[in-house]
Amino acid sequence: MIQVVNRNKVKRIEVLGNEDSDTMLNDLYLGIANGQFDSDAIAMQHFFETTDEKDNRYRKLRARLVRQVLNTTFFIDVKQPQFNDRQKAFYNCYRDFSAAYTLIFRGAARPAVDILEQVLEQCLKFEFTELSAEITRFLRIHWGRVYGDQQKAAHYAALHREYEEKRYVEMKAFDFYENLVSYYITKRSPNQEIHGIASTYYTELTPLLEKANTSQFYYYYCQIGIIKFLSANDCNSAIGIIDEALTKLQARGNSNRGSLFTIAIQKLACLTQLRILTDGAGDEIAQYCLSILEPGDFNWFRALEIYFYYCAYAGRYQDALNIYVQAKESPRLSILEGSFRDYWQLLGGYLHLLAAFKKLDAIKVGEVVGPFRYTKFANDFEVLGKDKGGMNIPLVLLPVLYSLAQGGGLDESVISIEALDKYRKRYLDNDVNQRSNSFVKMLIAFTKLPYEKAAAEKKIKKELAVLKTLDPQVIGQSFAIEIVPYEDLWGMLRER
Repeated sequence: MIQVVNRNKVKRIEVLGNEDSDTMLNDLYLGIANGQFDSDAIAMQHFFETTDEKDNRYRKLRARLVRQVLNTTFFIDVKQPQFNDRQKAFYNCYRDFSAAYTLIFRGAARPAVDILEQVLEQCLKFEFTELSAEITRFLRIHWGRVYGDQQKAAHYAALHREYEEKRYVEMKAFDFYENLVSYYITKRSPNQEIHGIASTYYTELTPLLEKANTSQFYYYYCQIGIIKFLSANDCNSAIGIIDEALTKLQARGNSNRGSLFTIAIQKLACLTQLRILTDGAGDEIAQYCLSILEPGDFNWFRALEIYFYYCAYAGRYQDALNIYVQAKESPRLSILEGSFRDYWQLLGGYLHLLAAFKKLDAIKVGEVVGPFRYTKFANDFEVLGKDKGGMNIPLVLLPVLYSLAQGGGLDESVISIEALDKYRKRYLDNDVNQRSNSFVKMLIAFTKLPYEKAAAEKKIKKELAVLKTLDPQVIGQSFAIEIVPYEDLWGMLRER
């Protein structure tokens, strides 16, 4: 290895943080890291007093920064607490694999073999199937052709066949899952077509369980099973698959934490959907999810969001506020983008709504969330404010409910009854949004109670009966349309 390095000119490694690093380069790096520069235009203006995208000075500076960031990634210290054993192994295996192949390319096959055999031990332990297949492919060639050690060649040939087969069935399960989930996540109600596709995939993969025997295959397999039942609105059967999957994957000891979270959090959503809210099972699964996640990670925020719904559906509004506090105190909340950022904004608005209904202390909510001025609040939405397909339902309903919670009529400076009904007819009068459609009809009727009491009450009674025949959907969608169930909000409105 030393001879290879000695024979080849070694370029000075340019990494971020060197004391003699270019000052302008470090300033650009730090400015991006601390949020000072959130676009190339701002950075160009700061350093070169121009916004011309073709300015070669900035393009060269930017290219150097990209290269040094890439170089620096090879020196990340994975011994830090935020890296678990699997993450450390993954990083080290792929880094050493890359180094070994560089040595092979430069003619130093023997040390590369030693490195690859060490890497393979970790790959087999942590079930890095693709990398195991690649390494065993090279080792069988090396020991069979170069050194003529037929015993070792046969050993690695057997491993190579085994892991190529595992790689194939993992790929098949992955392909089925991705085909299914890309369609499933766009739907917000039970769907017979999705159920049929998932059932076919699940049946085809079942005989491969023993042959695959990897955590990744089993993850895709059980995810397809979960979709199979959730697409038929069978949460109880989905929970059965989830419990079995968690038991098996946890017992293996090498399962990806992201996979464990993805499976477990669906149980919390199912418990919320089924209104199983008092036996502590939801709190237990929520705490498990949070315990295996790094605070501030995307999935950590997702776990808090689903837990927020669980507490809101259980009527535990103070606990929901406490969950919001956890998210708000994280410095990484500000880096969430798109609808994920929007939705935490929206949850804050619904906490203000609960305070308006006297379910929370308004002063405490204001201290945590900030003041609630709807016009300013609505302008802060990046994605939901532009949505016209129904996913903005909770945003549209918030000012209506907040206005009615104040004890007066509907504040028509925000939205008129005519505009609300027009929105209902255009976006909610369909099978997917039946509950929202009925609830908006009830709200419109509620505004007419002072002068059309008999007709309004009749309308309310009719739509309330519709609500009772349908369950609010928490599963199978990006986020809950009903942050607080419509029946509960209606009860608060009638009690005020």
